[in-house]
Amino acid sequence: MADMDSGIAAVLGALAGSVATIGAALATGWAQREGARIAARSEHRRERREPRHAVYRDLMEAATTFHHRIAIYKYADVGMREDLQLRVEDIPALRQNKERVNKSAIEVALVGPKGVSEASMKLSKWSEEAYTYVSALTDLHPSQAADEQIWRFTTQGAADATKRCGHALEEFALLAQAALDDDGSRK
Repeated sequence: MADMDSGIAAVLGALAGSVATIGAALATGWAQREGARIAARSEHRRERREPRHAVYRDLMEAATTFHHRIAIYKYADVGMREDLQLRVEDIPALRQNKERVNKSAIEVALVGPKGVSEASMKLSKWSEEAYTYVSALTDLHPSQAADEQIWRFTTQGAADATKRCGHALEEFALLAQAALDDDGSRK
């Protein structure tokens, strides 16, 4: 009986060793696959982050320049007639800047993510509207008192659109920063 017990013990010992070796091999394989998956995901995020950063920066630069050019309209008062009018020669530069905002917003919409894309399109919309009102003011001459209602409407529209453009720029900046900081651990 002692021989049988020692034989069974030897077989059970060998079996336990085999199971432990197989378990260790499975755990090592899983850990290696998990490590490779994490590394691949990290590389993918880095590859997506770099182009996003450049595209987001382009939109921020264009929108900030545009907003600075029209910032006076945020405080528009219908009594500031001469002060609020852009010179006609300033309109082409403002139009170019607005078009750069629109183009950059489309680029941002393509690289995402969704919240940043939506914010970029909102920024584009308010930049377009602000441009429309501000450029319309150049067509209204201070001496035309008969068009006072049109002047008031256009001045208020320019003020409102300029404020919304500024808010959209702030919203975009916050969402872009969050998207660039996202390491994938938040869901």
